[in-house]
Amino acid sequence: MEELHGRFSVFPDWGYVIYRTTYSAESNAFFPDIIRFIEACIKKQFVSVGADRPRNYVSEDWPKYRSTIMETPAQFQGASLDEIRTHFETWVNAQGMRDKWTKFRMCIIIEEESLQALKDATVAETETENFHEPLRYVKVREAFPDIDQYDIFPGWMKCWTYALWSLWENMHDGDDMKMQHAFIEEDDPWPDVYIG
Repeated sequence: MEELHGRFSVFPDWGYVIYRTTYSAESNAFFPDIIRFIEACIKKQFVSVGADRPRNYVSEDWPKYRSTIMETPAQFQGASLDEIRTHFETWVNAQGMRDKWTKFRMCIIIEEESLQALKDATVAETETENFHEPLRYVKVREAFPDIDQYDIFPGWMKCWTYALWSLWENMHDGDDMKMQHAFIEEDDPWPDVYIG
């Protein structure tokens, strides 16, 4: 949190870039609520972690959170994860932001699978004790991943919505996403999802 706070001397806000690749009538109905839910999940963990800090970063820094939504049906309808990576990298390079800020190192992708995992989620759900059931997750794609044919990390991973702040915090120090992917263990309750 201290590092995030310090970056506001350079960047006016922070937050995830979120791509939408499904544009069905169902997704049109649920997408705004999905964005509110994702932001509520990030805020819940951000507030929880911030409660242990001597300085009140929550009241200072949470209001600066902004999701950047990429949703152009003609461009993104049915786009693959690799196509989204290419677009995201081009967008990052156009701004001269490669490796300069966590916002430009990874993006969330809401495609059909994530939509089905999130479509009935509500902000009220984030305040319950059973916020881990059912499992809610999104796909997160790294820009410019350092991988080769021998890597088991494909350049993206599923991330529990409540672990999105944890992922942001862990990626802030410049580590590759595959370092976080390595923490996904087979004996986890959700063996293919990053849970922080």
